[in-house]
Amino acid sequence: MPNLALRRGGSDRPSLSRTGSTQQSRKKSGTIRWLGGMVFLLLAAPKLRIMVGPAPLYIIDGIIALLLLSANRMPPVNWSVLKPFPTLVSLYLIFIYIGEFRGFIIYGRLSESVYMIGEFTLGVFLFFIVPRIVRDAESIALVLKAIVAGLLCCSLVTIMYSLAPTRLFVMNTVLSYKFLVPEAESLAQQTLYYGGLTDAMRGQSLIGTSTITTGFLGTMWAFTFLAANWPGIDGKWRTMAHIASIATPIAMLMTYGRAAWFTVIVIGVMSLIFGFVKSRRNAVILVIGLFIAVFKFGWQSELFMVDRVVNKTQITLADPYGDETFLPRLLSFTQPFSHLLEHPLWLIAGTGRVGQKLSNRGDLVAELYDAAGLPKHSGFGMAYYCYGLLAALTHTLIMWNGFKLIWKRLQAIPPKGVPFYKITWQAFLMTWVGLICWWLPGHAMIGEARGVILFFFYYGFMMACDQLLADQVAEVPLR
Repeated sequence: MPNLALRRGGSDRPSLSRTGSTQQSRKKSGTIRWLGGMVFLLLAAPKLRIMVGPAPLYIIDGIIALLLLSANRMPPVNWSVLKPFPTLVSLYLIFIYIGEFRGFIIYGRLSESVYMIGEFTLGVFLFFIVPRIVRDAESIALVLKAIVAGLLCCSLVTIMYSLAPTRLFVMNTVLSYKFLVPEAESLAQQTLYYGGLTDAMRGQSLIGTSTITTGFLGTMWAFTFLAANWPGIDGKWRTMAHIASIATPIAMLMTYGRAAWFTVIVIGVMSLIFGFVKSRRNAVILVIGLFIAVFKFGWQSELFMVDRVVNKTQITLADPYGDETFLPRLLSFTQPFSHLLEHPLWLIAGTGRVGQKLSNRGDLVAELYDAAGLPKHSGFGMAYYCYGLLAALTHTLIMWNGFKLIWKRLQAIPPKGVPFYKITWQAFLMTWVGLICWWLPGHAMIGEARGVILFFFYYGFMMACDQLLADQVAEVPLR
């Protein structure tokens, strides 16, 4: 497929046309493939690792480090026209350093603090790496293919774990290998305790628990619609994109979390009513398939555990402040401000992610600094606990400015000759909805390396698409 980017006369932006040397093209092609491999690994098996003595070396971290080295040899991005994103991301990274350093001062765990800083730095750097690498439609196509393949793997494992007839197989294969699942033994014990081989269970994947699996799936789901309509993706890959667009929400539903069901409903309604990214047909197939499953097996079938979602929803609606799972999530947005009045240092620095991890292990010193049991079950709450109020507000501003950019692009009149302009921003709107549905009740995008990687890859990919589409219509982003 030809490069779709255009040259602009008088512009100091590097040309994206194919005039480079063969060696440069090969380097670029290889780097893009590594990026695709990273994206696939992030969605399929982000905890893949090898042990170097007592320390784990995660493969995805190594790939990001290679991407960083390769990106530094590529033409720079004109970040000045992409404000405020680079400023906010850089500021957030500074707060990570301050928080983790304070955590080291308090707890004295040098190796763990350094490890956290290293992992989170790599994750945040993806925001700056991706726009340097993804500069044409072919690169976006490769990233979308990697997303489709990763979502298919993740959805398959999630569904098979949830269903009792297939759970034994998936437990004895992918979920039993420690290089894929470091907590494989505890997962097996948990499985036997809660459902074993006879009852339905909340689906989870190689990404992790049901909640974080839902976050990953919900954030990336709409990109399957974009992949099914992106120029240059056809044949088996387009078929796989259609399959992934139906399998992903099924896997989300089978995590049996209220946030997961809410996300599926909201994005499904956007698909059915507005037909964003030409997704209406697949949404209809999904709805019909669910009705057939309900008619054949019934809600009370042992294959499902719909009663969990129904019962917990009824409890929350009847007494929101008495729900032990809903109340902490609500308080995570309010309690930081009252806590700050007694602990003003938390304005600029928390105790780092290392503090929360030590507290979970029962470390006495960490528990004394555990912010008086501060609820952390949201992106805002976890950012405050780890890095302080300014960091939490900065992370919130990144989210808000992402929405503003998407909304601004959707309000613009789609330029002629760029048929994928509108569907790209429709896809980003749907993925942003999935992201906010994860950010509100979940904290993994702050406190887990794989969550940080997904979050900043998402925004880096948004910046890359914005640059490409801006080149197509000869306008400067965010002017």
